[in-house]
Amino acid sequence: MKLLITSLSFLFISFSIYAQKNTGIGQISGIITDSINEPLPYATVVLKNIKKEIIEGTVTEERGNFVFTKLNKGEYFLEIQYIGFISIEKSIKIFDNKKSIDLGSIALKEDSKTLEEVIVKGEASEVSLKLGKKVFRVGKDITTQGGVATDVLNNVPSVNVSPNGTISLRGNSNVQILINGRRSGLTQAQALEQLSADVIEKIEVITNPSAKYDASGGAGIINIILKKNRKSGLNGQVRLVAGIPDDYRALGNVNFKTKKFNFFTNLGIRYTNYEGDYSKKQETIKNGVTTYLTQNEDENRHDDGKLFYFGTDYYLNAQNTITLAYYRNETEDTDTTSLDYDISTSMNIKNSIFTLGNSKEKRDYNQLEANYTKEFDSSNTKFTIDFQYDFWNSNKIWNLETEQTYPIKAPIATIQTSGITNTDDITIQTDYTTTTGKKGHLEFGGKYENRKIVNEFLAEELKNGSFEIINGINNKLNYKEKIIAAYTQYNTKINKFNFQFGLRLEATKVSIGSEIKQLNLKNNYTNLFPSATIGYEFKNNLSGQLSYSKRIRRPSLWQLNPFLELKDFTARFTGNPLLQPSYTDSFELSFNYRKKKFRLSPSLYYSDTKDVFQYETVEDSQGVFVQSPINLENEKRYGFELSGSYNPLKWLRFSGDFNAYNYKQTGIINSSDATISDKTWFVNLSTSIQIPKGVRLQTRMYHIGKRVNVQTTTLPITYMNFAVSKSLFKNNGNLILNISNPFNSSKVRENIVGSNYKINQIRNRNAQRFSLSFVYKFNQKPSDKNRSANRSNRN
Repeated sequence: MKLLITSLSFLFISFSIYAQKNTGIGQISGIITDSINEPLPYATVVLKNIKKEIIEGTVTEERGNFVFTKLNKGEYFLEIQYIGFISIEKSIKIFDNKKSIDLGSIALKEDSKTLEEVIVKGEASEVSLKLGKKVFRVGKDITTQGGVATDVLNNVPSVNVSPNGTISLRGNSNVQILINGRRSGLTQAQALEQLSADVIEKIEVITNPSAKYDASGGAGIINIILKKNRKSGLNGQVRLVAGIPDDYRALGNVNFKTKKFNFFTNLGIRYTNYEGDYSKKQETIKNGVTTYLTQNEDENRHDDGKLFYFGTDYYLNAQNTITLAYYRNETEDTDTTSLDYDISTSMNIKNSIFTLGNSKEKRDYNQLEANYTKEFDSSNTKFTIDFQYDFWNSNKIWNLETEQTYPIKAPIATIQTSGITNTDDITIQTDYTTTTGKKGHLEFGGKYENRKIVNEFLAEELKNGSFEIINGINNKLNYKEKIIAAYTQYNTKINKFNFQFGLRLEATKVSIGSEIKQLNLKNNYTNLFPSATIGYEFKNNLSGQLSYSKRIRRPSLWQLNPFLELKDFTARFTGNPLLQPSYTDSFELSFNYRKKKFRLSPSLYYSDTKDVFQYETVEDSQGVFVQSPINLENEKRYGFELSGSYNPLKWLRFSGDFNAYNYKQTGIINSSDATISDKTWFVNLSTSIQIPKGVRLQTRMYHIGKRVNVQTTTLPITYMNFAVSKSLFKNNGNLILNISNPFNSSKVRENIVGSNYKINQIRNRNAQRFSLSFVYKFNQKPSDKNRSANRSNRN
């Protein structure tokens, strides 16, 4: 590890020294804003000499600020550009007695014509490299329109959503998902599949988060920023979707902004079917006799859903803003599952069993959020208080009827189960940001989170005409988690270097208990989490970063819950209440290079995780294979990532992401040495073609390489998505055809091997999907005044 760090540091510093060219002592700085004094991040600032030749260029930071240093005395021209605004040029002179020039705030005027063109014709999603994170701004990616949050995430560089819904970052599922910078019930279980892609503005991928963020997630953080109105007056859009299997949705958002208020709302209803199929072949050897099991499962899932999200910003004055918002998503799932089992001790079937399952689950996710923002008169000083209350409920009933169909037909069992989960999560967070000196920024804050989960599960079997509890499975589990955190971080810019250093303290108290099972476990721990990032701007189109952070992965209730749920009598999952948190040290070196038609972002990364989570499969005394999480001793990963895009022609765009890494795990599974080393890779490629008369085609291909641990081999996966769109009604409307997984190849294939058994299984959670959606936008042209709401309130 030391060799890697030393090599990366040497490479980074070598690039930095090579890029240094200016030798003077002059300086030009300023802040770029819009017409209402809102900062404009990522504005292009170009410095030219008296001959109008480009000397140097940069992009503004989050607060709209920029600086050029080591300038010789003389006359310069400063050109400022930002999409949707009129470019300006300023003449500046540096003298012996005036070497440091602060231009203050430079306001750009909106170009209404250009803005209209951007809204109508802007197609591409964009990736920008900021200090400590990559920002993926969601454009008109037609393969995700009419879809959900997981569809958007699958198009984000470094992120992958597996066919069974698991979200990973650079192949690591130990990732923390946030909504608007905070933990949320919207990211629990399958809630992201209920969140419409239409409400997402951008995705932040933070592989080495700063101390300002929660320390959870060894692989990093995926932060989903929801849209919020930035246009004055009344505007919005409506989307209608119809698909096969049955998929009918109606979604809409309306925004109204005045000088004092900004009202925003999103509404949606849906009626959706999903089809899944699963198969398994199992061989077990006992006392010299081999038993074969062949299992096939057909799953039909149906969801009825309603969602609404509404809120308002109230501008008390130029310095004080209050935001209130409420989100609710309620669903009713009705699922039917049929399982066929053939059991034999040779090539001849010994007996066959059939299980029919029917379930109904009602869920509701609720999120209430409030924010107060105070902007001080002094430059870039801000104080915020955030309050968030999440509460969500789930009530699920399973009915399982099992019968023998061969050699004779006979009933075996009728089982019903009931699962109830209630969660309350209250978070209070405060942050303070101020400037120190000309270029430094100091941030500090605190956070308190109190989460309570009550989980009840009851399993009963019909005997002699009445239901009786099975094996005492009548469990009520109470889970409590408190996290108190405080952080401080400082960032500054020296010449072309950016530095950010931070430290976070988190004290965690976890308790899990059950009176019925006499379970009473407590785990209290306090940790320090340092972070550091060094950035360098080689040129106006080339920048780099070297970063480090320490992270934690806390076990979830699902991973701790020791009680079994019943569905498949041959295989079950149970949590492990003794599971301990894992800790990760992460290092990364990344670059971002861009030209007019080309963007490239390569990265090298390394992580070292102690007490890494892994899944262990054990056969119990009744022949049931039980899977549960355990702690392995260590995992090390070395990886390389390359993401980029290329626009060779106005009507043609290519983009993609490639990731490859080696890993080594050490530890014990089933009392045996689990040390293993291997490598894997995945790739995500997209092509977009603009055809005359408002028609656009898009294809996207995914490939995930083979992954191996001591017990399980997951085979490669390759699948594709297609989409075509047609502009209508003077570009205010759009008709979009989406084809997802057309070859039905999005399947997880696993081989699990133990001392006396082999299991080969295929899981296909979602078969092919076809959908046609119509989108209509109204009043999308921004006004010349009062354009932007406070961008930072809930970001």
